Amino acid sequence: MKLNRYIGVAAVPFVAAAGLMVTRSVAADPQTGDANRGALIVANGTDYGVVACARCHAFDGAADGSGAFPKLSGLSTYYLAKELRDFASGARADAIMSAIARRMKPGDIEDVAQYYSTVHGTRTPPPPAEPELLELGTRLATIGDEEKHIQACEDCHGAQGRGLAPAIPPLGGQYAHYIAFQMHMWQKGYRKNDANQQMANLAGRLGPKEIEALGVYFERAPDGHPATSRRQQ
Repeated sequence: MKLNRYIGVAAVPFVAAAGLMVTRSVAADPQTGDANRGALIVANGTDYGVVACARCHAFDGAADGSGAFPKLSGLSTYYLAKELRDFASGARADAIMSAIARRMKPGDIEDVAQYYSTVHGTRTPPPPAEPELLELGTRLATIGDEEKHIQACEDCHGAQGRGLAPAIPPLGGQYAHYIAFQMHMWQKGYRKNDANQQMANLAGRLGPKEIEALGVYFERAPDGHPATSRRQQ
């Protein structure tokens, strides 16, 4: 059990009551897909129009280093499959991914998700960061901002952004550009597929410099697979 620093900020998958966060058990990440078949789709696509995932995300899930495409290695099977289903249903919109996901069969989604959850991409060294920007990102990620009612990102995404499987994705090692872009998507209402609109609410309290700073911080955090149970931080 842990004190909720900022009143009015929901903490999924935790229940805020009387200023307290109460933990609940987290189910293990389901392993329903066929990683070997997923690897074939990632490398070659399908004959019914699914584009090879490796074109943008690379075969090892590390993407191309630009930050335009996210790293997928280390994300849980559950989270990857959920996002693909959200792209297919329209719950999450993206000009490229929505079109691809709509062509995927349910088995394709499970298999690709299973594959990327098992690979470990080669990490791209992050570019130099301004010390003041990194300091701001560190403070927001680990402490938050009481005055602006911003909860520390690591309260939900774990120490150094390692995530909490199966539902909360790791942020550590993800490209700063991609993190910042997604925060702007939450902020402007273009992305709405989070539980209880928690990310949209938090993003709405952040300024452009704070969003940039968070990306800078998490890009430099260790990457890896998320934990499967919540530890006291």
